This record gives sequence, C-alpha cells and structure tokens, in this order.
Amino acid sequence: MATFFVHRAEDDTQVVKLEKPCITLGRRGDNDIVLEDIYVSRKHAAVEKRGVFYYIRDEHSRYGTFVNGARVTETRLDYGDEIQLGNTVVTFVDENKLDQVPSPRKPARLIGAKIDVPAKIDSIRKAIRESTGEDNILRTLSEIESHFKQYEENLAEVEKIKEIASTLCEVGKIINFVFDLNVLLNLLMDLAIKILQARRGFIMLYDKASNTLKAKVARNMGGVLDPEKTHDISQSIAWQAFKTAKSINTEDATKDERFMTQESVISYAIGSVVCVPLISKENERIGVIYLDNPVAQKKFDRDDIDFMSSFSNQAAIAIENAQLYEKVKEEERIRERLQRFFSPGVVSEIMSDKRTVALGGEDRTATILFSDIRGFTSLTERIPTITSVEILNDFLSSMSEEVFAHEGTLDKYIGDCVMAIFGAPVAHPDDALRAIKTALGMKKRVEELRERWRNKIDASMLEVFEIGIGIHTGEVIAGNIGSIKRMEYTVVGTAVNLASRLENVAKRGQIIISRSTYACTKEFIEAKQLPPVELKNISRPVEVFEVTGLKT
Repeated sequence: MATFFVHRAEDDTQVVKLEKPCITLGRRGDNDIVLEDIYVSRKHAAVEKRGVFYYIRDEHSRYGTFVNGARVTETRLDYGDEIQLGNTVVTFVDENKLDQVPSPRKPARLIGAKIDVPAKIDSIRKAIRESTGEDNILRTLSEIESHFKQYEENLAEVEKIKEIASTLCEVGKIINFVFDLNVLLNLLMDLAIKILQARRGFIMLYDKASNTLKAKVARNMGGVLDPEKTHDISQSIAWQAFKTAKSINTEDATKDERFMTQESVISYAIGSVVCVPLISKENERIGVIYLDNPVAQKKFDRDDIDFMSSFSNQAAIAIENAQLYEKVKEEERIRERLQRFFSPGVVSEIMSDKRTVALGGEDRTATILFSDIRGFTSLTERIPTITSVEILNDFLSSMSEEVFAHEGTLDKYIGDCVMAIFGAPVAHPDDALRAIKTALGMKKRVEELRERWRNKIDASMLEVFEIGIGIHTGEVIAGNIGSIKRMEYTVVGTAVNLASRLENVAKRGQIIISRSTYACTKEFIEAKQLPPVELKNISRPVEVFEVTGLKT
C-alpha cells in the first residue's frame, strides 16, 4: 500500500497509509492530513488513486505544491517522490519500505525566508554570558526577539486573511451560478455552518407585504421549518441586525443583557451568536444570516465575524440574482399563458400594466364575435375520428391566428365555435371594425383550409364546409371571473348573449352584425340590411346587417 512520510519539526516523522481513494492535505482540521504550517493553505492539496497510480492535485493553494522541486497543478506520483507543501516535506513510498523511514528532510526551498530566530538569539545570549554578561546587550536582544515574534504573528494574520479571501473567491464561484432560490439558500446555509463550525443556523428574507422577516431555510432548529411559526428562532436578534444593518455578535447570549431573557436563548442554552444582515447592491436590506453554538461549544471570534460580513455580501448578491431570475421565469410563464388567449401586442400591454387584467370585473364597451362551423357534427359522423380531430385543431388554430392578427382576445373554444373579444382587456378606438376584419379574414382562411384538406376529406363534403359569424357591440362586464381555484378572463352580459344568438341565425358563409356594430363601422364596410330577426330570450326583434366586404 502507498504511504506518506510526513516530516515534521524536531525530527518527528508521521507515517500515513493511503487507505482512502482520495485524501486531502491542509491546515484546516477537517483534512485527512492536517499540516500545522502557516504557509500551508486551509485545503492545500488532494491525492487521488486512479487505477494503480496516485495523482496529486493542488487545490489553488497560496504558495503552491511542489514535487521534486517543481511546482505542479496535477501530476502522477512515483515512489520516492518528495512533495513540498508550504515548508513541510512529504515523501511518497511503498509500504514494503516502512522499515526504511528516511530522516526528516528540510524543504528544498524555504517560503518566507523563515529562520529559527529564538535558537539564534539563545546562542547569542549564551556567548554574551560566557564573555561580557552585559545586561544592556541582553535587553536589546530581548527586544529583537519580541519584534520577531510580532512579525511572525503578523505574517500568520496576513496568511489567514489571504485564506479568507481565497475561500470567499471559491464560494463566489459556486453560489453565483445557482439560480434556483431554494437550492441557493440551502447551499449558503450549509457553507456558513461548515466554515464557522456552527451548531445551528437559519436564513430569513424580508417580506415587504407583511413587513416581516420570514425564515426560508434552517438547520438543527427543531422540527419542520414553518415560515409562519418561528418561535424557536431568535427573532429579536435577527430583527435588530436587519433594522440596524449591522452585524450582531455575542460570546454567550445567556449572559448578555440584550438577549439573556429571550425564550429561545434560555431553552437552547445559546452561547455564541453571530447574525449578519444581507444587503443588496442597491444598499437595500433583504434579510439576515444567523448562526449560533451552545454555551459549551466553539465561540465565534473576530475572524469569524469578518468572514461572515464578507460572506453575506456575496450571498446577498447571489440571492438578489436568484430572485430576479425567478421573477423573469414567472413573467415568462405568465406570458406563455397569456399568449394562448391574447395577441402579442395585447400581452405586452398586459405585462407592462398588471392592472389591465384586474381581479373581479369592470364595465366596458366591447365587440363580441362568435364563429361556428355549420354542420360539423354531421360531418364528423362521415369521416374517421382522428381526421375530424385534426381538422378541428387546424380550424381552431387558423381562426385564433386571425383573431390575434387584429389584436383581439381569444375568449374560449366551445366545441367547434370560437368566441373572441375586441375591446377587453385592451381597448382600441376601432374595435368594432377590427372584429369585422377578423370575420372577413376567417372566411378567407376557411377557403384556404378547404384547399389544404382535399387529401383528407371528400370534395363533396368540402363544398358544404362553411362558417357562420355573429357580431355585436355593447356593454359587458370584463375581468377575471370564476372561483379561487379556477379563474379565467372573460366577458359576461346581455351583449355576449346577443352576439351568440346572431351567430345562431347566420347562414353558411354569412357575417351578421347588430345595428350597434353597424353604426360604429358603416363608413368602412359594405353591408346590406336584412329583415329584423326574432332571437331567443330577446323580447323584441333585432335589426341586423350582413357584411359583404370593406369599402375601397
């Protein structure tokens, strides 16, 4: 079995057998091999077994990974290779040579030109005592030693800052390519808990409608998370961080006068807490990230707070992007649904002004068109079912296209009948004329359909395939009508019933309009007046006109 000899300080060599298919080396405690070297990154390198060979991969470390003196990104290891990570040397050997443990080796290249300052100063002290023993020189050396210690502490601090920046960079690469808000929030929660080694945590987002913070994801909060029931969550800490837009930290909430009386603090013996606000690019507060540990566990230090402040900035941008993405996707879904009933121009107007299709109803003047195939039921009895379905779909699609071409609203299909509205939800000055142009266009499309269907239907049947159209202009109630679970945009009223009745009396190929529609369009259409007709449920005879074309 392959083995690592990890050469540590003071002639200490650690023997590590590579029993796992993949191991990690780094300064952080969750690595398989932990290297206590300030020049080793938190997660410095990984070794992976592929077949019979082992490969080492640098994990974007600050000071690099070297094999036999050469810096590598990834390379195959051979027995006897010397690996340098920071100022630590690791030898890769075969387990059969465990009895030949080499002496601890010094790194081929020292990072940071680090020297053993204490040893050198001790040797100077000894020499001085044996010779002059002058106190002032010893005092000077003590000061030098103090300065060097401070230098090493500062160097370690710089390295820690660089590691935080590196971690944030990696986090940014991950979270900024996740656009599903729920997935993103769970990823952020898990990253925050893992990096800070927290016991519990939650993310709350601000809801403008209710002016409250609502919990979206949580870890170890007890039971199933319910955004409406957050008694186990420290609302006051979260709300304070949100309102002030400042991070809140305490080493022991049970002794902090600000929080010690809170029910959640007492129930869960909450010790260390860090809560940071989520602030968008436009400097708007959008929520908070909260983490805590019980009294007996790890306390969050200044580095943890600094890290979370930077982490929350990235998180806020990612959350905002995900929310925007969801909004765009929702608008796309709405647009797709609207395009089934409205023309593209009407859809654009509706999307730009949501009030156009308000809940409930409103009084409007609209022109209603009904178009129906004459004798379709008897036709379906003489042709195969699959053919009748194909013909009906072809017919309805063609009629709908004509409605949309004149920016009308496709209200519904009633079997082989099409109902269209002109003037709702978006009105035009010439809605009545648009309806008539649509009717004339429908007649022309039926002629085109007959030519297209000659290979599907017998010619004798095609000759009798025709539509009748009824059009009326009047007052209607337009809006989203139905139940909570099933609601659709439509129009209701006497004007709708009258248009339907006119379609019933229209003969094959006829376009019948009421006097109100004729009055709106007489300057633009060719029409002849027909005798008044008796319509079902209409008390008096109705004046009607047959449209024959448009004036040139």
